[in-house]
Amino acid sequence: MASDNLILRGGNWYVRLSVPADVRPVLNRREYTASLKTGSKQEAQRLKLPFLSAWRDAIAEARGLTPDRAEKEREGAYLASQAIDQFLNESVTQTALGKGDSLAASFADLAERLNLSGPARQMAEMMFNKYQGQLDMEESVEMLKALAMHSQADVYTELNPVDPAEVKGILKDPSHYRSKSPITITRLGAFEEYQRRRGIVPKTVDTQLSRLKKLKAWLEENQRELNHEGVETYLDTLDCANKTKKQHLFAGNSFWKWAIKKDKTFKQQHQEQANPFENQHLEEVRGVRKKERKAFTVTDIQKLHESVKGKTLADLIMLGAYTGARIEELCQLKVSDVVKEDGVDCLYIRDGKTSNAERIVPVHKDLKPLIKRLTKEADGDFLLPASGKNKYGKRSDSLSKQFGRLKKDLGYGEEHVFHSLRKSFITFLQNNDVPGLTIASIVGHETGTITFDVYSAGPNAKQKLKAISTLKIL
Repeated sequence: MASDNLILRGGNWYVRLSVPADVRPVLNRREYTASLKTGSKQEAQRLKLPFLSAWRDAIAEARGLTPDRAEKEREGAYLASQAIDQFLNESVTQTALGKGDSLAASFADLAERLNLSGPARQMAEMMFNKYQGQLDMEESVEMLKALAMHSQADVYTELNPVDPAEVKGILKDPSHYRSKSPITITRLGAFEEYQRRRGIVPKTVDTQLSRLKKLKAWLEENQRELNHEGVETYLDTLDCANKTKKQHLFAGNSFWKWAIKKDKTFKQQHQEQANPFENQHLEEVRGVRKKERKAFTVTDIQKLHESVKGKTLADLIMLGAYTGARIEELCQLKVSDVVKEDGVDCLYIRDGKTSNAERIVPVHKDLKPLIKRLTKEADGDFLLPASGKNKYGKRSDSLSKQFGRLKKDLGYGEEHVFHSLRKSFITFLQNNDVPGLTIASIVGHETGTITFDVYSAGPNAKQKLKAISTLKIL
């Protein structure tokens, strides 16, 4: 029989409290329970209060200590213990060979490194003064380590108030540490820093980390090893196209190769193991065709433009329709990028997706009034106003989202995006019998031939203008 957090078992009352789901990973338990050692319910009601208070405090404290942080503290204790072991082993070896200072001097060095102070340091000095020369090497090392660990444990107890016993156990013996998966928080942080130093695009780094964290969570939740079978099973759980699964494998492969090369502990544990992200077979799903981007018709473009007439989005749509440029290329255009080439008014697109994307695009006669107005109204360097950059430095973020909402409201599906204007532009020029090499030059595509990509300067501004002038859209 149970009531008011109390349950009667074998004539004795017990107090219990269910642990909320959000903090179970931190506290590593589903329920608190304790015997009140009384058969009197009235007395049990009184005795339960300190237990409930302490448990609720622990839950509240745990909510400020995320699972990631808890893991990080456990891993930190493990690394600290390893570092102390390594330092002591080196000191003992040097002392035994007569190449280093005494163990007492080694301790002074260690104390300095660990910021040992107060009672721990005083006790150490007293013990070493008393027993110097009386203890053998092993005993001296154990004493030194015990004192160092005592100090470190106090530090980690403050950092990890939820389970100090576990952290102290790891500090005393690194073998007590068992990471739930080799993809640890510390390793992910180091991998992130490595990728950013290499100049990997920030969005790509964030995407890789997100995929690795999802894999980490699945391995831990399902108690699976990071091996070929584990990764294979994980991929089977993903509800996404094979292309996306390949990207998950690429993220994992990048992490694995980095860890084997840069992480000493990881290498020791996994150097004999095959890379689990390689040689994964992804079954082809037959009968399902990927949705391709569709071009907008002239009527579609007119409809989109009219729906937002007088707004910046309308200006962006018109620019896209008459230049075939990508949305970020247009948003990066500066007033200074309105230039003349061979007497032709042009837009100088500098910040393209590829090196080949840097190009000159002539201004269509229907576009000239817009360019003139934008140049006059520009408040700063950029031709188009924008609400700032997103965290990846893209000015197009806000306008891209506006366009997404617009086309959805007008009944267009996933196959229609802003990039569809680029497809429309190319299609219109093809239908007007414009040569493919001229189109490629206008939109910043490679032709695939050395003759034109390497040795040819491409069509001039007047030739490009002649091609663009065949368009009549808005």
